[in-house]
Amino acid sequence: MQKLYFEFSPSPLAGKKILDATFRVTEPWAFQCDPRWVDLVRTDNISSSTTWSSRPKELDWMVDRYVSAGRGSLCDPDSPDAPLEFNDNPEESDENLTSTVQNFAAGKFSRLTLEVRAHDESDPSAWKRFKDDAVLSVDFVGLPGKPTGLGLKGGGTSTTPVCEKNESSPAVVSDPQPTLMATSQTLSGGESDAQLRVYFDLDTQNSDKTWSDVTPGNSSLAPSTGYVGDNRALTLKWSKLTDGKLYRYHAWTWSYYKGGASYLSSAVSDGYCYFRIDSSAPKAPKITVKTPYTECSVTSCLPGGGPGVTADFAFAHDPGDTNVVSYEYKLSTASTWTSPGPATGKFVPPRSGTYTIQVRGRDNVGSGRPGAVAQLDFVVAAGAGPVGRWHFDEAAGAALDSGTAAGSTRHDATLAGGAVRDDRGRRGLLTRDASGAPLPSPVTDKGLALSGGSAYASTTASVLDTRASYTVSAWARLNSAASSNETVLGQNGAYYSGFYLSYQSSLNTWTLRTSATDAASGNLTDQTVIAKQPAIPGAWTHLTAVYDSVAKKIRLYVNGMLQGSDDVAPSWAATGPLQIGRVFWHGGYTDYFDGSIDEVAAWQQALTDEQIADEARSLTSAGHADAELVADWSADQGSAGRVPDTASGYGRSLTLTGGAALDGESIALDGVDDAAATAGPVVDDTGSFTVTTLASLDGDKLAAKAVGYTAQVLGQRTANGLSWGLWYELTGKQTVLDENTMEEKTAPVGFWRFGRLNADGTFSGVASDESAMVDRAVRLTGVFDAQEGTLSLYVGDAANGDAQPFTAQTGSGDFAVGKGFASGAWQRYLPGRVTEVRLWAGAMAGTDQVVETVGD
Repeated sequence: MQKLYFEFSPSPLAGKKILDATFRVTEPWAFQCDPRWVDLVRTDNISSSTTWSSRPKELDWMVDRYVSAGRGSLCDPDSPDAPLEFNDNPEESDENLTSTVQNFAAGKFSRLTLEVRAHDESDPSAWKRFKDDAVLSVDFVGLPGKPTGLGLKGGGTSTTPVCEKNESSPAVVSDPQPTLMATSQTLSGGESDAQLRVYFDLDTQNSDKTWSDVTPGNSSLAPSTGYVGDNRALTLKWSKLTDGKLYRYHAWTWSYYKGGASYLSSAVSDGYCYFRIDSSAPKAPKITVKTPYTECSVTSCLPGGGPGVTADFAFAHDPGDTNVVSYEYKLSTASTWTSPGPATGKFVPPRSGTYTIQVRGRDNVGSGRPGAVAQLDFVVAAGAGPVGRWHFDEAAGAALDSGTAAGSTRHDATLAGGAVRDDRGRRGLLTRDASGAPLPSPVTDKGLALSGGSAYASTTASVLDTRASYTVSAWARLNSAASSNETVLGQNGAYYSGFYLSYQSSLNTWTLRTSATDAASGNLTDQTVIAKQPAIPGAWTHLTAVYDSVAKKIRLYVNGMLQGSDDVAPSWAATGPLQIGRVFWHGGYTDYFDGSIDEVAAWQQALTDEQIADEARSLTSAGHADAELVADWSADQGSAGRVPDTASGYGRSLTLTGGAALDGESIALDGVDDAAATAGPVVDDTGSFTVTTLASLDGDKLAAKAVGYTAQVLGQRTANGLSWGLWYELTGKQTVLDENTMEEKTAPVGFWRFGRLNADGTFSGVASDESAMVDRAVRLTGVFDAQEGTLSLYVGDAANGDAQPFTAQTGSGDFAVGKGFASGAWQRYLPGRVTEVRLWAGAMAGTDQVVETVGD
């Protein structure tokens, strides 16, 4: 009997709503032409150890056909191939091809394997052979995403919308027919062939402060006819509004199908944009930006200046205005205006990129009436690059300096004292180049591995002039919590280093130290900044040290976040080599680092907070972030109560506890006391990370729990609770028909969560969009972006909900699978199975990277 398998993983249907599904295969051969039953079966959700007779019908059998065709001995051997097509029969409610594909597209499970098989395999006349040309055809519509870029068209050439979110400080519009703006969106995966329009909803405030809908004289849709694709900026000129009234609007994206007869609607856009029609208020003023910056025109946008380089502006009122007495301004991304002031303004850009400055005049009516907004776009150049950068990704020899600052000398770093490269570089498995294009073949990043005895790397000459402002940064990973100081970076002076970026054992954390003098009697304790949280042995952490010669301060950053600063004496010239993994102190070398160091960089400037956060984000390209796999546990590799990590290179093992067992494919958990754990933390919880797991819930055991029960799939504990985790929350129950026994049973209803369940019962994090499926494997992926301070959750390939704000807590103790720590004890046991767990240092940059890296 030849069986035909058709497999999808990851889902190619993410971001789409499935309207109908058809499975088609060419069937050229049968032993005879008598009609026989042929079934389409789903097999990916059944354990290989399960016998066919015990497989629940509702999980496996999907649709069937009673057909007669073929070229067997009793048939015409010259008959053409007869295609065999499977569709749901509306008269048979238990057929579920379309609903199964819908659940697959929604990310409710991560793998779909379809099999064509004889209904009765004991029948020798049953179907025997099929062509390997199966096609799953789906009729779908791209899921719309809530529109972005809402706001009014402002004065000037800028296309950035003006949206005031505060009802008490609305935008002022002098044109009674305002132009509303919004950008159409689809969910990731729904972009292809999308037919979109944006629906605008405008309200006016009544005298009693209630709101009433405003019916347009033209249309609430843009475009008014036809459709647009994903991420298209749209405008709608509204019909005439009433002078002096307050208005607000928000919008939805509509995704059309069936020739435009039907549509799906997105969630509503984030918040309202408020504005007031006032034809007598000041018109939009004129803005001028001064050198080194220039205004962007419709066809040109030239970069100038750089991060930290002040942009100066001058303002002038519209020629028709005679009573403008002051001006106020802000960035388009800001929520508050500067206090009314003179006809000038300043802004210090924190990073490179395009900025939009907004300006409005105030007249002498009453306490000063604000007018219409003018806008100007300008581009901030990237500024000077690093004077030195070392990746440690060479096959052998010195670490090459790839700094990009113009005119700077290259200083390669020589490895010595037993220093080596290994395959545990912080950038992980590289699949893209800097432009985002796929590499011909993936490259495993290398890093500098140091033993702590005498191993180090160093340049032969000074990299930085330490009398001027400078910044140094590196990724560091301690092998253990040492009893002595261990230094990541320093640059030699005559007796001391100009700076010490170190792990300080007495404090169990990272510090930045400098000395006021290079004399033998110098004091190294009077200029110190100490990190706010303990160092995490065995985990990658990003460290940055800054000396600001103008402010005469040193600053320390951990994972891109400022830890503190200290006032310092003017720095002296440390004219010796840059040391990586050791430091020069009192005329000799000490504080050798035991662990890994990677991605060392040095700048001859004091980077801004935003630039340092960007460096800690560690992007390979705009859509892909560096992510190093630091744990990989696959249950099929386990034995004797232990699941080793055989893939990442970091060597931690999960140890089973309670009655947890290995069934050959997964860790089986009873929901009472079964779990698995390893000494943690596995990642630095205050830094970015990505975690994924393939897990299934035991529906019957969950149905026996009380509503409100929380079951932790995995997570990192703190001393008295949860740092973060993935878990399931039982929110209700329902009665369903068990098609295997044809009897009614109670089934659980609940949702996946990613974040933290706090001691007071509140939840910090993000939840799944739809209720969790039980009794089948589901791919769950969580991403914590430390620089943005947000959590994201993916179910299958689909992002669920919006990224939610999250404040990290430093983990301690075990990283656990199947249980959670709360109120001083382990609880929240998971009834189900966990097939695998993987963790990466680094926040994957979006759906494309998650699908590419995590996909089954």
